[in-house]
Amino acid sequence: MTLDERNENPLRVLAISGSLRKASFNTGLLRAAREIAPDGMEITIFDIKDLPFYDGDVESQGDPAPVTALKSAVRDADAVLFATPEYNWGTSGALKNAIDWASRDREEGSLMGKPGTIIGAGGRAGTARAQMQLLETLGETGTIVMVKPGVMVMAFAPMKFDSEGNLIDEETKELLRRHLDEFTKWITQLIQPREFVPHACEMDLAPAQA
Repeated sequence: MTLDERNENPLRVLAISGSLRKASFNTGLLRAAREIAPDGMEITIFDIKDLPFYDGDVESQGDPAPVTALKSAVRDADAVLFATPEYNWGTSGALKNAIDWASRDREEGSLMGKPGTIIGAGGRAGTARAQMQLLETLGETGTIVMVKPGVMVMAFAPMKFDSEGNLIDEETKELLRRHLDEFTKWITQLIQPREFVPHACEMDLAPAQA
């Protein structure tokens, strides 16, 4: 896909923050990504705060409206950008829950085979451990994750964000810009027409009483 083709048919990236806090640094990262996205990329932020906890009994009665909206947004996107905080050496329960719901979609355009990438702000290691945990989870969903160059912002680094969670550090913006540039190439390489083959994940095979 050439640059002209991308400008005419932009790459649609769905962005999901794992933090529900109003002034979240991770949501701020996604807002910054939306502002500095490279030519030919459009980023849409999806709010996961209304998703219920995953429950097989609820699912058996039909997806709640927020779940239907999430699955539709994933299918409509060319790729997914995850921003994760780090809580107790791992990703947030909210983000893991969103992925659990999204992974139950077995249709074409779901997380299976979808290009993805992970960024994050928080923790003493800049979400390195949360990102590793999330990478394992996305491996099970079949999401094809770009790891490098990477964006990891330490929670206690001064003057990276303002009081409303907006990214104000120019060096971090440059790291984010570089990551998005590489993500554009990653997506373009992966969204060539191909046969869609669904695969079972362990949630499909879990006992009914789990």
